[in-house]
This record gives sequence, structure tokens and C-alpha cells, in this order.
Amino acid sequence: MRRASLLALLFCCLAPAAIPPPGWVEAAEFPWASIPTHLRERSLLWLKSTGITHISLAPSGDPAELSALIRTVRSLNLEADLQGPVPASMEALTRPHGGPLTPPLPGPPLRVSALAPDALKRVNTQFLTSSKAVLWTDVFDTLSGPTFRAGAFGMDGTERPAALTLRRSAQLTRYWGHLRVGLRFAPGAQPVTPVPILSVRQFQTPTGASFVEVENVARTAWHGDLRAAYSAVHRFIALPGVTVPAHGSLRFPVNIPLMAGPLCRACSAFATPDHLIYATAELTAMEYENGILAMEYYAPSAGEALLQLSRQPSGPLVAGGKLAPFVWDEATKRLKLTIPAGQAPSRHIRIAIAVEPPDATAFFPGAKVLLIGEENRLTAQYSSEAISQRSRLVPLPGLEISRDPTDPRSPLESLFHLTPASSAIDGDTAELAIEADGIRLSHAQPHLRKPAVLSFSDGVQVRLAPNSSLALYPATIPVSQRAGREITVVIRNNAPEIRTFQLEVTAEGLEFSPKIANVTVGVSASRPVTFRIFAASAKPGLHAGVAHLTGHALATEPVRFLVLPTGAAVGWSAEGFHFLESLRQRASFLPGRWLEFIGKENGRDALPAGGISFAPGSLRTAGDELFITTQPGKAYRLADLEPLLPKVLPRRPE
Repeated sequence: MRRASLLALLFCCLAPAAIPPPGWVEAAEFPWASIPTHLRERSLLWLKSTGITHISLAPSGDPAELSALIRTVRSLNLEADLQGPVPASMEALTRPHGGPLTPPLPGPPLRVSALAPDALKRVNTQFLTSSKAVLWTDVFDTLSGPTFRAGAFGMDGTERPAALTLRRSAQLTRYWGHLRVGLRFAPGAQPVTPVPILSVRQFQTPTGASFVEVENVARTAWHGDLRAAYSAVHRFIALPGVTVPAHGSLRFPVNIPLMAGPLCRACSAFATPDHLIYATAELTAMEYENGILAMEYYAPSAGEALLQLSRQPSGPLVAGGKLAPFVWDEATKRLKLTIPAGQAPSRHIRIAIAVEPPDATAFFPGAKVLLIGEENRLTAQYSSEAISQRSRLVPLPGLEISRDPTDPRSPLESLFHLTPASSAIDGDTAELAIEADGIRLSHAQPHLRKPAVLSFSDGVQVRLAPNSSLALYPATIPVSQRAGREITVVIRNNAPEIRTFQLEVTAEGLEFSPKIANVTVGVSASRPVTFRIFAASAKPGLHAGVAHLTGHALATEPVRFLVLPTGAAVGWSAEGFHFLESLRQRASFLPGRWLEFIGKENGRDALPAGGISFAPGSLRTAGDELFITTQPGKAYRLADLEPLLPKVLPRRPE
């Protein structure tokens, strides 16, 4: 059991770092007024997952919406500025009062587009040469009036290649950012065989920890040895077999102490001389827990790590999720670890080695999900009864915790009851930690999830660009007035047990069969449920509805049904979009832009992705017609549009 527990710990992930201390701030602009309301929470969750912990908010817009957004920021344990002084009305939301708002970023900050090819280079240069902050822009897709602007994270929830650069930069800031103030240039670093295509610079902290920043300006990858200052013995050493991608850069660690601190979290069990001599991959995290030293690297190609240790590690080594050999030199007390190349697209890899059997261990074998608003049972396992008796689960705000008395039949286990507040955000994580005698023994990061979630798979999506679409919210589903249709509702059960639910869909003027569906859904699984809609007695146009889930969990999800008559069209509007739609075709508009003209039989859009511009002016729909304020007396019907395709609607003057 002990070895199985050790292997489980070796395969675990590192804990996320807290908000970096002052000295270097890397923030992201969050253009909330140009992001649909229902996507803001999801967008912030994604940003948090990248490692960015500070966002910059424009103070303009609806004050009530801004206040709601700031509450979400606080719930996610992020911080934010308002691109200027905090108004007196929001003073209670500032950091001194326990809120998330901070003063403006130091600077003015350097604005860096996430879409720029040289984005990472600009951020690294700013980090090494200036105390001013960096503000990432173009992080999110935005829609402001008729203007769509692509970002690194799409409105459909997809990550684009630029997001990888943002993640990598955030990870470097999380690991090195706190050292910014004390960094100094260390001369002498260079390729062992000088080449003009490389820029090599080494920077060192007052304690001797350093990194070598290497940029390759060539069109091909460079492979060779690097010369770097090694302050532990006051001489230069070679970093062998280094590979730097074409038009890329890497940051190689040198002389990183294995002592508790931001560079090596919880590394309190090592001797003072113990340290990482070098690594030929980009180090982004290092942590010691339960006798295991774990490191995370950005590794576009394979490399190695060399450590100076006072004693031979017990092993095993897990690299990239697989057992791997390691080399120990008893004479020099040096440990060499292989770093496999990280898998595309992230190129990140985790390696972990068991250094020694710890005196005390504790861990959560099944802490993956905590259900919001429900009592969750979580078992902790310990290496001894004494540790079990002296340990505690570190309390967290918004999480009720209680512990059962120890069962004499299982003295090495404790059962905890955890209830996340109902205000917790679905998709966030909780940082759980067991400590004894003031020392953290183990941690886990379970996801916070609603017990059950409903979604519709048949809703209208509007294509805004070649690689970006926006699903309307609430989901809007076209229905034939005469024939009706089938719809699918997906139930997601996030509980670690099989659960049974009752699902009902209702909407004014519509009938559904079955009226109520009894559904059993497996552990952490999804199940589609089909309903038949009858709309013969419903009027053409939009009908608001709702899906109700009862049983082992409660959930509701709003929905809209668009009833379409045979042989006629309906004009309708939602979320700033305007539509003319029939059973055969759908035309989509924004003010000043004709977005789509879709034939439903083949799904083909007769317009280019992103649509075409036309005369500006506000839009409105009535009956089966579309009106433009700049063209009084003129109405467009669906039947009028197809002949206009070759000539295009009246264009905006260039």
C-alpha cells in the first residue's frame, strides 16, 4: 500500500502558486463590456487557469454589471484594477478592505497583444529591463456593436495558438517574477562554440540563483553547449546538449537552491548545499511533498536536469507519466535526470523523483470534485496514527469543514465533510491542504462543480469569423409550427455516484413528450435526453421556456423556441443580433453588417466568414421584415435577400 501511495503521489500535479508578490506584475486586459454577459465568468475561469492573476477592467459601462463582475473576480481569488483610481463608491472593494481592487498598474504598463508574433520576446525584454508592468491585450474575442475582434480565447471556448504563449509567459512570471527587483546581469554566458545567431544573457539574484536567457534568431533550431556562470563554486560550467527552437527563446535555470521558498515550494527537508545545478529545459515550477521532489518544465525538445544532493534518492523517477531511469554519482553526489520532450501543443512536462521515504505522509486518494452546495465526503490517509491525530485540514473561506472521530477499525484514515458555499463558481478549484505540527504534508486541488448541469445541443450559433462562433444564450431552437421537432437536453451528473433525475421542459404555447422524463446518469457522466415538441397551436415567433431538473439534484436552464410557420418567415432579435428566418433559410445581422445567409438543407453560408458590411444604422424586426433606420420606408424580407447577394446590400462608404 505504501508503494502504491508513493506512485500515486509521483503522478500528481503541482499546486498552483498564489498571487505573485509585488515587484513584477503581468496582467491581462478584460474588456468586459465587449464580452457577452454569460461568457464573462467562463472567460475569467480560463484566464485563471493560465496563471494570470491580475486583470485590468475599464470602469465604463453599467455600474451594476461592473459590481457583479468584481464579485466574480473576488470569488476566483483574482485581483483587478480599474485602469485608474478606485472611485469612492468602490473603496470598500479595495485590497485594504479585503476586496480584489488594487491601485493602477505601475507604469504606464507595456501593452502587448497576445496575437503578436514577438509577444513573448517583448514581455521577456520588459521583465529584464524595466520595472513597469505588462498588460496583455487581445486575449479574448470581443464584439462591440458590429465590430468583432479575435483574441487568443474564442467565444466558443477554444484556445488559439496565441494562448500557449500567454500560458508560458504567465508560468515564467509565476516562477521568476518575485526575483525581478534583485536581478543583475552576470557577464560571460555564451555558446561554448560562439555563433552569431544566438543572443545569450545570464541574470543572477543576490543569493546566487540565476537563469540563462537564450534567443535563436535563425530559421533552424540550434543545438550545442552553453557556458554559464555557476556561483556555487565561482566558475563557469557547460550546459550540454541544449536545443533552442528556430525563432524561439528558452530560459535555463542555474544554481537553484532546494530550500523552502517561491523557487522550491515546501523544500524544507534538504540540506543547505542541495540545489539544482542546471536544467536544459525551461523550469516553471518546483515543489517537495511527501518525500517527492517534483519539477515542471517547458521542454520543446528533450533535455536533462543535474542536481547536487547530500544523499542518494530512493526513487523511482516518473517523467511524463512514465517510470524512467536516473543516474546517481556517489563520488560527486550528483543526480542526473532525463527530461523528455513535452507533448504538443503545450510542450510542458512534469518529472518527479522520490528522494526519501518521508517520516510522515498524508494524502487524499480521491479528491477530484467537490459538489457546490452539497456535503462532500473526503477520506484522508496517513502513514501513522500519531500523524492522523496531529493533522488537520487547513480551513478555506467559503468551505464548511467537519471531521468524523477516527474509526478504530481504520486508524490511518480520517473522514472529512466539506460543503462549498452555494455562491462558489462552477469550474473553479479549491486548494486543500493537510498539515501537522505547522508543516504541510499534502495538498489537492479538486474542481468545484454544480451537482448537475443542463445544456441544449440544438441551439442557434452565429458565425462571427472563420474560426469563431457565438452560441446564443439562452439557447434558441427553431421549431416547425406544423411538424414540430425533436430536441436533445444533455444532463451532466458531476457527482461521484450514479444519480436519478426527473427532467421537464416547458414553454408557453408548446407541448412536450414525454411531459417528464425519468433519467439515470452514471458517475461523472453525461446523458442526452430526447423530447418531442408540438407547436401546432403556438404563434410564430419566440417562446421563452425552461428545463427543470429535480431528483438527486436541482437545476434549471432557460431556453427559447423559435416557432416557424410553413412557407413564411419570422423576424426576430436576440442579444444584439437580428434575424430573418424560415424553415429553409436564416439571415443574421448586426448593425452595419450582414453576417450570414444560411441554407438549412446543406448548412452552406452564401456569405464569406464574418459577413459583409452595409449601410450603418440601427436595426429592428417586425413580422417578417427587417428595417434599417438610415433607410426609412425600406423593409427587407427574406425573399428579397437572395437576389441581393451578387450586388451586396448598400455598402458603407470607404
